[in-house]
Order: sequence, then structure tokens, then C-alpha cells
Amino acid sequence: MLLRARKKLKEGFTITELLLVMALIAILAAIILPIITRAKGMSYQAKCASNLRQFGMAFSMYSHDWDEYLPGPGGLSGDRTYWSQSGSGGLQGYVKQRGVGSIWTCPLLTEWDGQFPARSYSMNSYLRTVIGYNYAKDIEYPTCVEYPTCLSCQQGIRTDRIQMPGKTILLFEGIPLTGGFEDKLDYLYRCANWSRVRGYIDKIVNTIQPGKPWHGRNNNYLYCDGHVIARPPGRKTTGVLSTQSEMFEWYVDKARYQARCNTIWVGVPFK
Repeated sequence: MLLRARKKLKEGFTITELLLVMALIAILAAIILPIITRAKGMSYQAKCASNLRQFGMAFSMYSHDWDEYLPGPGGLSGDRTYWSQSGSGGLQGYVKQRGVGSIWTCPLLTEWDGQFPARSYSMNSYLRTVIGYNYAKDIEYPTCVEYPTCLSCQQGIRTDRIQMPGKTILLFEGIPLTGGFEDKLDYLYRCANWSRVRGYIDKIVNTIQPGKPWHGRNNNYLYCDGHVIARPPGRKTTGVLSTQSEMFEWYVDKARYQARCNTIWVGVPFK
């Protein structure tokens, strides 16, 4: 009996048994790997949303210190008045950590070699006040950031001029560029409208995967009341226009926007 047992041990598994085990492992891997990948993606999105919530608090502190004004979205090259800068009214004094892996970047941004510190978030370009007017003008991008027009509209908007803060975007996840406004590698628009949200359009010159949102089908958006939403970005419709519901969340003057909608989308129901 002892010899028989040893003989059976030496024989080992049959080819059929090995193939069966390999097939089971492959099936389990096919089931488990997508779950692990999805869970990892969800953790990245959650960390990114947490970053934006911290920015919401930083914007709030800034506005309390600066007579209820938000920092200017910006647009000029160099270290001028724009929200993410290191001086003259930027947020760096409120959110001092910088670089890849800090709250200034989505955790999916792992490399950066630009002229300015790493950043994957951009500000809604409409959140500015034109000097000489005490209300938002919703100046169209990119006119609002071009020289010399932008010299008169670098000031951020007063928070009490934002009619619907819970329906108005403050920060969004932008499109990385290989060469941009600053003519350097690794760049991200410091401010823009829906046309520079990652996922809006498939092809933009010198950009990296412009048609692919940061988190699967979704991007994270910080709104002016401090809440964060993960949702699909709007998509290009006509010209540089997005959908009505998407554009509604960018404009500050909602009544002015809806009046404009009446002439652009005649007969198209708002949704």
C-alpha cells in the first residue's frame, strides 16, 4: 500500500486537471481584475473630490479676507493676477502645499515638468468683474484672457453677485497641454469655460487626451457654494457651444444666458 501511495504522488496532476485549474484562475482573474480597477478608479475620484472641497474652503477664506471678492480667474502670462498664483491675491497663501501629489492635482496626474507648479484644476473664467462695472459681464473665453482686453477684467467677482452659487461652477478638471499659452511643456489653462473641460471635444491642438474625462465618464466639478459633483462633461454641439444645461452652470448672469439661449436653440427644450 505504501508503494501505491508513493506511485500516486509521483504521477501528480493530469493535463486535464491542470487545464481546468488554469481555466478557473483565468475566470476568477476576469471577474476580480475589473473590480479592483474600478475600486482604484473610485478611490482616485474620491481623493480628487476631497482636493476640490478643500479648495472650496480656501476660496471661502479668501473671500472673507478680501471684502467678499474671489481671486481673479486670470489669463495673462507670467505671475499676474490669477487664482493659483503665489502673490498679488492668489490662493497659494491659503493652500501652501504645491506639486504633484498635493491637493493642487488630481492623483491621476503623476508627472509634471512645467514652468509653474503642477495643477490639474482650472477656474471658471466668467467669475470676474469688469473694472467700471459692479456686476459680472460673462465675457466670452478666450476674449476675456487676451491682451489688452484682460487688463480691465482681472478682478474676481464679489460672491454676492453670483446669483445661483449652487448652480455655478467654480473649479473644474482641465485639459493637460504639451505646449500652451506660456509656451512651455506641461501646462494647464488657468481659467476657461466648458470648451477646455477634459471630455468636451476629441481634438484640441497640443493637448493630451482632450476627449477623455479624468475619471471614466466623469469629471469632478467644484461649485461656488462649496459642494462637489462628479458627472459627465458637456459635449460639443454647434461651433464652440456645449449643451444648454452644461452652459447654464458656467454663466453667472443666468437671465442673460437664458435670453441668449432663446436665440441659439430656437425650439429646443431646456434640459
